[in-house]
Amino acid sequence: MPNIIHAADFHIGAKFDFLPSELAAKAVRRQLEALQTLVSYAAESAADAVLIAGDLFDTPEVRPQISSAVFAVLGKCPCPVFLSPGNHDYYYAGSPYATQPLPANLHVFTSRTLEPYALADGETVIWGAAFQDNKASIPLDAPLNPDKLNLCVVHGELGGTGGYNAISESAVISSRFDYIALGHNHRFSGVFRIGQTALSCPGCFSATASNETGVKGYLTGKLEKGNASLTFHPSECTEFMEVSLPMTGLHDDTALGEALLPLLPTPPSRICVTVHLTGTRMYEPNLSALTRSLRHSFFHAVLVDESTVMQDLYRYKDDDGLRGTVTRDFMSRMERCGNDERSYAKLTLALEYALAALDGRELD
Repeated sequence: MPNIIHAADFHIGAKFDFLPSELAAKAVRRQLEALQTLVSYAAESAADAVLIAGDLFDTPEVRPQISSAVFAVLGKCPCPVFLSPGNHDYYYAGSPYATQPLPANLHVFTSRTLEPYALADGETVIWGAAFQDNKASIPLDAPLNPDKLNLCVVHGELGGTGGYNAISESAVISSRFDYIALGHNHRFSGVFRIGQTALSCPGCFSATASNETGVKGYLTGKLEKGNASLTFHPSECTEFMEVSLPMTGLHDDTALGEALLPLLPTPPSRICVTVHLTGTRMYEPNLSALTRSLRHSFFHAVLVDESTVMQDLYRYKDDDGLRGTVTRDFMSRMERCGNDERSYAKLTLALEYALAALDGRELD
């Protein structure tokens, strides 16, 4: 019953070109730090093997200082590391997998077809193959010994049509693998079973685009025939989060800050947050000050104002109908508020809702 770590899609060395240059470089450093955290976790959890299902690097041509740093970190892993190159870091003559010294504990699969590697326990065989271009089709056919625990690590998409090693359910069923460690899809698939085979894609270890929101990580746990006891473990890489804040009812920047604070994710130091201001605004917020405040706390922050300006509240004040009566009544109440800004804001919002109801429209 080996204890394994299954990770994929690190994309180390990504450009992060949507970030300022100094933050882009810091994001790459965080990728390396997160990889070191994984190696430390492998030691703490007494892992028997680390399975990397492709795209360790973001490109097939990797700067030597990055690939050397990655190999140095992996070389400190106390257990063997098995890597099946993917469409971003495919294996070819100029690949760092072919041109640089690899640590003794790192086994890179280089064939287009599955090849075996036996673990030291004598009971587990790990099979893998490589992309040798940015597209691939790797058959799951392999001469498995049914008395062994047979694990497959491969970059590919279940049921995909994009040429990135599409894997059908029928191929999974006929393969008879005990577990297939997949990569490529950047969202965690969960651990599930097709026929007798358990499989999973952990999603990306490191998000590299602002729309890849949420916590990223890898899988860890024990595997045996008929059972895959794997749990998701956060990678501690830079994360991307989106927050939506309705402006309706907010009367000044203080109220905006109070409404926004409980919505913000933590820990802020490694999160790139995008805040969307929505709804109908009653005033003009200080967007520059809010952006500066967010960037002081977060790894990076972007503020997107999608709100709309509230219509003139007093547009019906001279009308003889119901709208005019309602408007004049609220204006009279507002005058009695004096300097009570909160009461004034509540009445303003109530008038807006009343007029919207009379107009037969809904507020955002």
